[in-house]
Amino acid sequence: MTSPTVRRRQLGMELRQLREAVGLTGDQVTERLGWYGAKVSRIEKGRISVPWSDVMDLLDLYEVHDPATREALVQLAKAARQKEWWQPYSDMLSKNARTYIGLESAAESLRTYQPSSVPGLLQTPDYARAIITRAGPLTLGEDEIGRRLSLRLKRQAVITEAGGLRLWAVLDEAALYREIGGLDVMHEQLMHLVEMAHHPGVDIQVMPFSAGPHASLSGMIGVFTFPGLDPDVAYVDSVSGTLFLERAADVQATTTAFQHLSATALSPAASVDLIKAIARRHQTG
Repeated sequence: MTSPTVRRRQLGMELRQLREAVGLTGDQVTERLGWYGAKVSRIEKGRISVPWSDVMDLLDLYEVHDPATREALVQLAKAARQKEWWQPYSDMLSKNARTYIGLESAAESLRTYQPSSVPGLLQTPDYARAIITRAGPLTLGEDEIGRRLSLRLKRQAVITEAGGLRLWAVLDEAALYREIGGLDVMHEQLMHLVEMAHHPGVDIQVMPFSAGPHASLSGMIGVFTFPGLDPDVAYVDSVSGTLFLERAADVQATTTAFQHLSATALSPAASVDLIKAIARRHQTG
């Protein structure tokens, strides 16, 4: 089933094309409809759900009179307002986290580089619990830890379900040595990586210490791709948190950086060998 995130992005692309066809800017639309700030931009980027009445107002302004086109876009707007599967957890998620999970749920593939820990989609329950319990300045109660853990594990369904997300992950060697949860937890986590490396929808590479400087020393990067003509979205670490990039030039720059990372990292087979060797070290202490 197509996710509400995909529907919002499809609707946004359609509305942007209609706006451009009549030669209006986003600011002009905002002024003529008496809307606020960046509402038009947020609609066109699929960041917010749009009431069907607002879609009707836009179609009137864009001089779209064909009944079939109007009905199709109104129905798309209604479908896009359905709840995401992760909505019951939204009270504990930041705006960036909600955006990320929405993109993750809608994407066809994800290429990601993780410098300091195993990606959430590849974490074992004990490893994830250790990160949730110790990461950040907040002391969380057991109920809150349980909900966060449940959310993280449910996210992993995007790569285990049929036709799910294609994941290509490059991990820094440091993430394999960083002791999270103790030696037993680390051994289990690394052996889980070995198992997932043989999953048909997963590619895992390790960036070894011996590679020296590389294309993303500054932190995590990733690129989501989507079905059809839906444009890619990139993300990077920033001082204020995750920054999502949608300009074609920014997405291309991030894609190129990931390509350099993959070319510099160990091959998938050599990466599995290294992961196994480090797992044995955790096992023996």
